[in-house]
Amino acid sequence: MQRITQAQRILQPVVELRGEGVTFAYSVRAPRSKGVIPPSSYKDGGFSTLADCLRDVAKALGGDFKRIYVRLDGHCVGERDIVELHVDPEQVAAALKAECDALDALRKPVAEATARKKTGSVTAG
Repeated sequence: MQRITQAQRILQPVVELRGEGVTFAYSVRAPRSKGVIPPSSYKDGGFSTLADCLRDVAKALGGDFKRIYVRLDGHCVGERDIVELHVDPEQVAAALKAECDALDALRKPVAEATARKKTGSVTAG
């Protein structure tokens, strides 16, 4: 049994956060080698704020894991220590949202250029 606990402490789960209308939800995936994306091992939702969602993530994972990989609305937004989620989930939520917004801003011009290329329309600048 102790070997499982040691392995859990070495693994770093992926937490996928997402907005679902006016609420937030998350799922947890255990990473695998060679790029295999496993199914979610845990899901929860219905949180009124992203910070509330992060609090629950910390409560659910804090005893077994030190760090997590974080995805927000489909974007990889970095890694976080579980303790950060306990200490100041509002600050973490703001930082994750800012990172996600910045990635959305970068993605938008690429998507627009791709759409113009597909339709053959070019605008003069």
